[in-house]
Amino acid sequence: MPCKPSSSKVRALAQLHAQIRRCDRCPLHRTRTQAVPGVGSAHAEIIFVGEAPGRREDLKGEPFVGAAGKFLDELLASIGLSRDEVYITNVVKSRPVSGPPPGRNRAPSPDEIVACVPWLTQQLQLIRPRLVVTLGRIALEHFLPGRKITEVHGRPQAVDGVTVLPLYHPAMALYRRDWTAILKRDFRTIARLTRKEPQRGRRIPQSRT
Repeated sequence: MPCKPSSSKVRALAQLHAQIRRCDRCPLHRTRTQAVPGVGSAHAEIIFVGEAPGRREDLKGEPFVGAAGKFLDELLASIGLSRDEVYITNVVKSRPVSGPPPGRNRAPSPDEIVACVPWLTQQLQLIRPRLVVTLGRIALEHFLPGRKITEVHGRPQAVDGVTVLPLYHPAMALYRRDWTAILKRDFRTIARLTRKEPQRGRRIPQSRT
């Protein structure tokens, strides 16, 4: 009996996750515990894109599971969403680390980003979201190179026919309490945008690196 389109999409995403877990395109595969492909629905209308896994994510194999992840869950709940209804991933799928084990989290290098972004492109092509929400500077730079997050956060941007909403990374609110209110306000923009009718024939944002 042929698979339903929905089940085919779920299976295709699972196969893509398996490929990402085996990836050795950059040296990060030698220092990671495991790759972190993403989590959520293959039918998500919203994709959240962060920077890269940290130590907790590297150990669990799931993005945004530390303190910043808990705050992200709170932000999602504030607009009536859960992880099961969206898709969450990062630009880079393996933890960038410096120093001896367990090492320190660091920003991914340009070469690491270039090696990894084809996976993100495939995720976007498969899921085809209505809205891409970038979390932090690295993700913003991928979709909107040269733009400053202080200038564009909370303001929807059109990128190749897809709406991209730049936001601060949830981790920032852990260090600056005043940014908590900013993130909560910007998240309300997500609710406003996704109440609109889906765009027809939307294109997937192309790689900017």
